[in-house]
Amino acid sequence: MLAVSLWAEGLGIAIFDTFTWQRIHLITGTEYVISVAFSPDGRRLVSGEWKGAVRLWDSTSGEELLVMKGHTDLVRSLAYSPCGNRIASAGGKTVRLWDGLTGECLFVVEGHTDLVRSVKYSSDGQQLVSGSKDGTIRFWNSGTGEPGVVWNPSLGEIQNLVISPDGRWIASGHDDGKVRLWDVVSGSPGSILQSHTKTVKGIAFSPDSQSIVSGMDSRVMLWDAPTGTLISSFDGHSHSVYGVTFSPDGLTLVSGSDDGTLRLWETSSSPSRTVVQNQIKSIYSLAFSSDVSQIAAGCVDGSVRSWDRGTGAAAPVLEGHSSAVRLVAYSTCGRWIASSDDDRTVRMWDFHDTEKRYVLIDAGAGNDSEIVGLKFSPTDHQLAVCSEGGKVWLFNPETGALLTSKKLVEGSILALDYSPSGQQLAFSTDTSIALWD
Repeated sequence: MLAVSLWAEGLGIAIFDTFTWQRIHLITGTEYVISVAFSPDGRRLVSGEWKGAVRLWDSTSGEELLVMKGHTDLVRSLAYSPCGNRIASAGGKTVRLWDGLTGECLFVVEGHTDLVRSVKYSSDGQQLVSGSKDGTIRFWNSGTGEPGVVWNPSLGEIQNLVISPDGRWIASGHDDGKVRLWDVVSGSPGSILQSHTKTVKGIAFSPDSQSIVSGMDSRVMLWDAPTGTLISSFDGHSHSVYGVTFSPDGLTLVSGSDDGTLRLWETSSSPSRTVVQNQIKSIYSLAFSSDVSQIAAGCVDGSVRSWDRGTGAAAPVLEGHSSAVRLVAYSTCGRWIASSDDDRTVRMWDFHDTEKRYVLIDAGAGNDSEIVGLKFSPTDHQLAVCSEGGKVWLFNPETGALLTSKKLVEGSILALDYSPSGQQLAFSTDTSIALWD
């Protein structure tokens, strides 16, 4: 069975056999691709172009199935309905709904006064939700296009939207430091969370969708999502908080700040917290181990530091980088950690034997592009590294040996990830998403 890769190539989309890297299909006649989305079964691909066309493709053969025209501005967002029969597209100030089988435009929804930045289906497929630069979030009946609830709370321009894992809640962060919660199930606005004094930069839902954390000024706030009640306020940072997240088990919060500290907070008790400082000037990257017992940080001084989540006890500092460490990644088993720095050097460390410190990619080895992704496969049989220049390396973590490397695209690779089975690797570019075996 052949696997294919997909990415934008100039004015077209190319599909490749990933075993031989021979191009199977070159889809031409398109304008520059801005957005893409797969159907729920993965058999079809829809692409949005900068001049407004929406095209439907057979993802196996590369055959163009439909061309849908109507937008006059670039298509910024696309979404398939959960049933796979309808496609929503956001372009300019409008959202269009298309029949995914015939290409017929079923209706156009209008109401936003500025660019629509995202469009999504509710988990049951009954509603469309759109977020716009105009500061509003609008709900629409996905069957008729009839407008539903519109939220315009005058909280300033919407900076970010986060949807809870269970699909019930939407949280929007605003310029004035407020976070608005929206109940998707009832179609009504929820609470306004007000405690920050600056633009809310970080929002995250807990894995069970029951809590939400926000951060921007020097405070980290934990809220109850159903009621909007403040659960805990975590004070300790002396400068602005730019990043917040939950551990995978939802029991710990992590916040990173300009004050050079990384703080771990137990969600069950506000006073119970771990402060990790150790004379760190700035933290550029964070990673949890898969069992969430350890957390690692890449630092501006070139060190990689790690701590026990429960006690805050520091592990030996990993030194060797000569510039700021931008990325860190744990292996699934927790034995290895990979890191990359501003000089484009990639290193790997073995916690079972601290003398084993591999230099996987050296700054002087001909790589002239920033390293933008590090990812261990779920079974730890591979470490994938990708660069902004379109090159991907695969290494054997056990030996540090290079398995293969290949320049896959002329454009920039922005991120990569393995599928849960470890059988596929995906990466994103400016204009597309690629998959291969």
